[in-house]
Amino acid sequence: MLPWFKRFKPIAVKAPPRELVRATLGACLGMVASVLACTHFYGLEIALRIAAPIGASALLLFAVSSSPLAQPWSIIGGNVVAAGIGALVGQWIDHTLVAAAVAMALTIVTMFSLRCLHPPGIAVVVAVSLGGPAFQQLGLHVMLPVALCSLIVLAGALVYNNLTRLPYPKPPAPAANPHNTRDPLPSQRAGFTTADLELAMKEFGGFVDITRDDLEALVRQTERHALSRSMGAITAAQIMSRDLQVAHPDTTLQQAWSLLESHHLKALPILDEARHLVGIVTLADLFKAIEPGSTKALGNPGEIPLGQFMTRHVKCVRDTTHIVELVSLLSDKGLHYLPVLDEPGNLVGIISQTDLIAALYQRWLKNVLAHREAANQRSSEENAA
Repeated sequence: MLPWFKRFKPIAVKAPPRELVRATLGACLGMVASVLACTHFYGLEIALRIAAPIGASALLLFAVSSSPLAQPWSIIGGNVVAAGIGALVGQWIDHTLVAAAVAMALTIVTMFSLRCLHPPGIAVVVAVSLGGPAFQQLGLHVMLPVALCSLIVLAGALVYNNLTRLPYPKPPAPAANPHNTRDPLPSQRAGFTTADLELAMKEFGGFVDITRDDLEALVRQTERHALSRSMGAITAAQIMSRDLQVAHPDTTLQQAWSLLESHHLKALPILDEARHLVGIVTLADLFKAIEPGSTKALGNPGEIPLGQFMTRHVKCVRDTTHIVELVSLLSDKGLHYLPVLDEPGNLVGIISQTDLIAALYQRWLKNVLAHREAANQRSSEENAA
């Protein structure tokens, strides 16, 4: 029986103190604001009767805002549907415990059907179905104060959570592939698939209080940390090209072409007079600039300054960036070159897909040789024994 009793051990909630203070303050402010508004429009008795479930809603919205139970439709739909069902059942069966049980069952089924499961809604339906003079007088209109409180606490969560750097509601999952194909991202093709995750969740059973997208992101992030640990401390500074060929915004297309051709390159970082990175030009950019339909090709194309068609918003990395993050950027994001900046923001190198492949090959070769040496050593020890 001991293992069974151990299941009752409290599970530690790993929330940093800052998050604890943020969630506590937000939940209290949201509950107080909604109850005060309800008191102003519908009276103190109504406000006090729905203060408890609204306080529970505030806890979900501010403390566990990533949960499916705390999304906007869950709180509005769940609470308002519960209030309506409670009022109807209370009128049909009278305001008794039987009415509360029937209303609770109907609310749970309806919440699941409408995809607005919200536990505080059960407190709402029980309170309304048990009735009281104030609720009986309002009838179905009891949905209005419940909706008002829900909207106010939701509006508070939308403002407060985002101001405190907690995105709410949860942003949609990123596109599966930046090239708009059905292929998984390159870094995900050798790991688990969405179908694998769906099957695992089905076998797990019960209700998982986290969205599938969040769970997938969490597992993949775990894989990345594990890979970072196994790869060792390989950073951008160790694999980048340092002897750079650069250009300036007033460098002409012909001059850029000569630089790329003479050094067998496919990209040129663009620096301003203070030697700050302001853009990048690739071979593809040069071809676009001189293609017949381009307005920049009018006149002498070779005299076009790079500043007219360079890519200005350049994704850069620090020289301390780990190789695992470089793999994601150069494979999943569709990038081909990554300028590398030091701590002050100066350009110190550039990493291409070729540099990354060479580094990964060297790491793989090193692991193979290490495993082979370990196997030979074990064989020698066994023979000696």
